[in-house]
Amino acid sequence: MLREPLLHFLLAGAALYAAWAYWGQAGGDAHRILVDRGTLLRYMQYQAQAFEPGTFAERFDAMDAAQRRRLIADYVREESLYREAMALGLERGDYVMRQRLVQKMSFLLESRADVEPTDAQLQQYLDGHRALYRVAPSWTFTHVFVDPARVPAQSAAQRARAMLQRLQQAHAGFNDAPRYSDRYPFLQNYVERTGDYIESHFGKSFAAALQALPVDDSRWQGPLQSDHGWHLVLLTAHASQRDPALLEVRAQVRDDLLRDAAAERQQRAVDEVISRYTVDIARDAAR
Repeated sequence: MLREPLLHFLLAGAALYAAWAYWGQAGGDAHRILVDRGTLLRYMQYQAQAFEPGTFAERFDAMDAAQRRRLIADYVREESLYREAMALGLERGDYVMRQRLVQKMSFLLESRADVEPTDAQLQQYLDGHRALYRVAPSWTFTHVFVDPARVPAQSAAQRARAMLQRLQQAHAGFNDAPRYSDRYPFLQNYVERTGDYIESHFGKSFAAALQALPVDDSRWQGPLQSDHGWHLVLLTAHASQRDPALLEVRAQVRDDLLRDAAAERQQRAVDEVISRYTVDIARDAAR
């Protein structure tokens, strides 16, 4: 029977039919775009970058006929161009495309089911991250500036000492400083400013000298030298470094806790994906 031509013909015909059934049908499916409710709901969520099936199901059901036609047309356009691009192999060697796919996968792995933390959890997070919320020491003062360039022939230091006596005799207050001061490139009054901020406006030597002064809202002190000239200072308040209570920073602590929890969940999901692969590291890469 193996030598019968008819048997050979039948076997060849069966092989051709099987090939057509496999590749012909696959080719037909590749050019067939199925548009159903589930497909459109997924499309809407990807477009909005928000994966909330219930919300988008309600939005889809509320669409009128014209809105659904536009939605279908947009999906078909995108799907058609995507399939043609993939058929042409446009994604191969495209690093931007690779990065976009990685970002998309990371986004899909990100869990958005955040559970509102309790006050006990917030307090625990705050206790473990005190340095992030620590309030730096601050100073409140005003100053009278003596500009060395204003009267070059006269010593600015001497002018500053004379100005100090004048301010004391006039019992000048916090709001009187602009009447006596030369024009200063920054601020006149500094309220609850940190040491770094003061240093950025006056320089290190002035900031160090100011921090050594006693608080006295009735007595002008100085003169203190800065990077710009000389200053007479009325230091009215100083707040030491402190750790705030949860009530003061609750909103920030909540946001930070939720962000860290989401990042931890995503990392666990990424690690689970990586665990599905066997990684072989060549010796020349591991050296």
